[in-house]
Amino acid sequence: MLPAHWHRHIFLFGLIGLATGMLFGTVPTSIPQIILAANWLLEKDFSWKWQQLKSNKIFWILISVLFLHALGMLYTDNLQRGLDDLRNKIPLLVLPLILFSTKPLSNKELKLLFGFFFLSVFVSSICCYAVYAGYTKKVIIDVRSASVFMSHIRFSLFIAFAIIGLVYWSLKEQPFILKILSVLAMVWLLFFMYKLEMATGFLSLIIVGVLLLIVYSLKKLPKTVSAVVLMFVLLSTVFVIKQASENFHMFDKTPNNSSNILLEKTKNGRTYLQDTVFGIAENGTLITININDEELQKEWNQRSNIAFNSNDKKGNNLRYTLLRYLASKGVTKDSVGISSLSNQDIKHIESGVSNYKYSLNSGLISRWREFVWEYTKYQRGENPSGHTLTMRLEFWKTGYYIVRQHPIIGVGTGDIQDAFNDMYNYTNSKLDLVWRLRCHNQYLAITVAFGFVGLTIFLFYLFYPAIILRKKLHYLYWPFFLIALLSFITEDTLETQSGVTFFIFFQALFLWLASFNNPLSENKKEQ
Repeated sequence: MLPAHWHRHIFLFGLIGLATGMLFGTVPTSIPQIILAANWLLEKDFSWKWQQLKSNKIFWILISVLFLHALGMLYTDNLQRGLDDLRNKIPLLVLPLILFSTKPLSNKELKLLFGFFFLSVFVSSICCYAVYAGYTKKVIIDVRSASVFMSHIRFSLFIAFAIIGLVYWSLKEQPFILKILSVLAMVWLLFFMYKLEMATGFLSLIIVGVLLLIVYSLKKLPKTVSAVVLMFVLLSTVFVIKQASENFHMFDKTPNNSSNILLEKTKNGRTYLQDTVFGIAENGTLITININDEELQKEWNQRSNIAFNSNDKKGNNLRYTLLRYLASKGVTKDSVGISSLSNQDIKHIESGVSNYKYSLNSGLISRWREFVWEYTKYQRGENPSGHTLTMRLEFWKTGYYIVRQHPIIGVGTGDIQDAFNDMYNYTNSKLDLVWRLRCHNQYLAITVAFGFVGLTIFLFYLFYPAIILRKKLHYLYWPFFLIALLSFITEDTLETQSGVTFFIFFQALFLWLASFNNPLSENKKEQ
């Protein structure tokens, strides 16, 4: 048996390894957890550990969700999927078990842990940016695929939390050089999120940042200053919402636009195809008017190696991308329109850029336009397959129908995907088979699996520890907690290894540190 201080070193090494490894994929996430579990077993002293666990209410609440999934196995039909789901959620048991039966970290150890986490987020972003910028052999068509270690959305949540942590660290740290490094890292991560169009992370960062600013101003600043801050936040919010709502009409036809005059013949005397029913425009010009496919195909194939009748590099129908691009320039869809395109325009169309203005903007502006385009087509009843926003609307609608049929205890741990498949067929969903996925909403996923009984338990699991430990929790717990709650709206965060590890690692870490100082915990009497 190793000396106690060696076990402590291994424990700290495992925690740092996990904080670092979960930014770099499955294996680097799993190995530190194996090290922590092996060290916990070799350390022995199980009597003391049991004493710590049995009297700590927070620990039992933290592992309740895994037990909820285990109970769901009693009435599930798809046992294999249920077992796979339980295996994926093992960290929900292992990490609280290890942490809550171990003496808490010192301030120095905690700072070291967060230092490595922030550094890992920074390094991971550098690696992903190298892929995005073309410094590797990987071909990037969609910027989201540059997130090579995990889902683009989940990585954005790591970054959002890291940015807030760096702000906190830059204010709290004494050494000036650490303040400067923190600020530089934060600026880089903001730039990185913008370039890689991380809309979910950016939105979470803004919402959490605004809430923290409001709370801070109410607690720390004079009433007059607080009022000014609140007024600024309110006016900014109204302005952003107004601008966003106006942009929902960006694909409407512009009145009195000369580009929308219906023409009979091309310059070469060929007849135009006119479809005024479709009614969607790019930069005010209707997409499906003044079209001659014969001229388009001939001229396009002379200027591009990608055939007119194939797909662009994003997998979309190239003809349709070309029609949208020509409409965005306000030119006819014929040989004259093609001849007006520069070589750079041709490359943009080949890459799947559907509006010349999109190439003038990057990052979140382009992403917002894509969302509006998706929603515009979805409102018209078109197939939402492959579109981030509108597919989620279809997932949520389908999940709602399932909950209506199984409102009390749900369908069981392993039957979620089967229930979705059946409901997609029943409702004749337009989604392609490959896109007929699960909820992409953690609250809805819990309700589908375990009904409103399960949702009640899940909400208790989330909020009760935060409420009773609120005066003891580390400041960084609150931005983490809010980011996690927001992520649950658009993602099945707990259904993937990266998501479940991110959540339970920080959830258990913060609650573990706070519970040892919690007057409601009997552990305090034993310390």
